[in-house]
Amino acid sequence: MTKVYCIIVSFNAMPWIEGCLSSINGQAEVIMVDNNSKDETISFVKSNFPDVLVFPQKNNLGFGRANNFGISEAIKRNASHVFLMNQDVYIEDNAITKLVEFNIKNTEYGILSPIHYNGKGTDLDFQFKKYLTTSHSFSNQFLEKKSKQEVVDVLYVNAAAWLISKKSLSIIGGFDPLFFHYGEDENYCQRARFHSIKIGVTNFAFIKHDRENRASILNAKFSEKYFTAYKKFIGLKYGDINKPFTKNTFNQEYIKALKNLAKSVLKLNLQYVKGYFKQLKLIKKSKVNIIKSRSINIKKGYHYIT
Repeated sequence: MTKVYCIIVSFNAMPWIEGCLSSINGQAEVIMVDNNSKDETISFVKSNFPDVLVFPQKNNLGFGRANNFGISEAIKRNASHVFLMNQDVYIEDNAITKLVEFNIKNTEYGILSPIHYNGKGTDLDFQFKKYLTTSHSFSNQFLEKKSKQEVVDVLYVNAAAWLISKKSLSIIGGFDPLFFHYGEDENYCQRARFHSIKIGVTNFAFIKHDRENRASILNAKFSEKYFTAYKKFIGLKYGDINKPFTKNTFNQEYIKALKNLAKSVLKLNLQYVKGYFKQLKLIKKSKVNIIKSRSINIKKGYHYIT
């Protein structure tokens, strides 16, 4: 029996949540995991979308862990598929239903994505275009909805709108808690490939991703965002179970930071000395977590969601 649950992780979602939930239009049951919003998101949803199952959290779990919570609730309710959907995404033309129908006939695909347009629907979402058109041979006809080819196999597509089958969840599991926010979807695709599960982008399902007006912020050296980005970098690089891992290879990160620390000491640059000390501690801690992560992810099972 086909039973689909849409999982939405919300955080201060008022600018988008009405359009997001309205666009689902009965294609799936909805589970919303709220990461401790400070606006009216929860009260608005309960008042205007009473059928949505809302799970408020006392703390911000991050993207991956909150999705894992939602997926776990969906599995308890006998979901055959989950559709992960960002709070700023709007479904176009029954995309969820179309993806599920395709997946039932093409079970080799564990992750299926629609084509992502921007919030106005006038162009491809900028990150979607960046990830895919630079690394895959997408034809203009495919992207313009005119191709007879229904799906293109990809190594990675961002998780703003993913359909995942229960079968794939039973093999890959949920998102790795190694990643708090950003990087968890790329790591998930690495794990899918390791377990020979296909990832596809379809040309018959579409979403709008309303995020093009948000300014990007540069990560200043040794800022909180810098260390978050660095942790993501080494997690993706050394947590990739498709590649061999040796302690000597990982230690190159430590040696590089140690050399930079020594240079900073010689230059009497106190700010950089403190920064590289913090980076060395992060590398040491990450090594333990990455080794543990790899030992879990090479096995099949409902990791992180049960």
